[in-house]
Amino acid sequence: MNFLQLDYAAVALAIVEVVLGVAVLILAKLALGILSPYATDDEMTSRDNPAFGLAISAYFAGVVIVYLSAASASPLPLDEGAQAVMIAIGLKLMWALIGIVALNASRWLMDRLLIPHFRNDREITQNRNLAAGALEGAAYTAAAALLAGALRQPGGNLWTALGIFVLGEVVLILLGRLYQRWTGYDVAGEIRAGNFAAGIAFALTLTALSLLMVKAISGEFVSWKLSLSFFVFDSIVGLLLLLFLRWLAAAALLPRAKVAEEIVRDRNVNVSLIEGVFAVGIAAIILLLF
Repeated sequence: MNFLQLDYAAVALAIVEVVLGVAVLILAKLALGILSPYATDDEMTSRDNPAFGLAISAYFAGVVIVYLSAASASPLPLDEGAQAVMIAIGLKLMWALIGIVALNASRWLMDRLLIPHFRNDREITQNRNLAAGALEGAAYTAAAALLAGALRQPGGNLWTALGIFVLGEVVLILLGRLYQRWTGYDVAGEIRAGNFAAGIAFALTLTALSLLMVKAISGEFVSWKLSLSFFVFDSIVGLLLLLFLRWLAAAALLPRAKVAEEIVRDRNVNVSLIEGVFAVGIAAIILLLF
């Protein structure tokens, strides 16, 4: 009699995938010490640096996003024998490790290109700047969302996934630079000054923009020409929808508040959180329903 009517092979493999996920998180921590400028243990414990904790929590969240995307992209071939299953698990691990490297590469790229003459990593370690920590955390989660979308794109392979990820990163940085012009205040100066409200607003906006990029790279990969055409169309239309709906929601829900003044003058974290959550929520609606 099969106790509880369980498929014990499937349960065992599910446990293996869970254990593998924990191992990936441990590897991600080791990789952070090698690929980043941080002395991770010192920042987390000896210095009790909250800005570092904020950024690195998002880093581990990004690792989980990438691993879950790799693990769920295709089911394990249980009917094809133990060798096929082990190869599939090995491929999932390979994608997770590629994701760890990609997240660290994204941090390096964002630090140097997102805000001119500004380094998040130095602000985090030298000034314990929470605004910079929030922004670096968003860079990790945004990169993870992009990579997850690229990994799950049907019809692609390793090179198309990496190419699409790099393309999404470049566009995300360009949109992030444009956002700094749209806000009506000096985003870089406010973050450099430790304005947590400005950091939160930019971080959540960056997350929303990454969801638009995920929408732009969704769909089956057929050819670069076709994929790039849809990417450009979805990016432009999604961005215009995001800007309009975000303005409409802010006008309806914060009718008496001037967002820029609340963030710059009052450093109002409440307003920046509401504005940022509007952006993420609207981008998620566009991603799933448009």
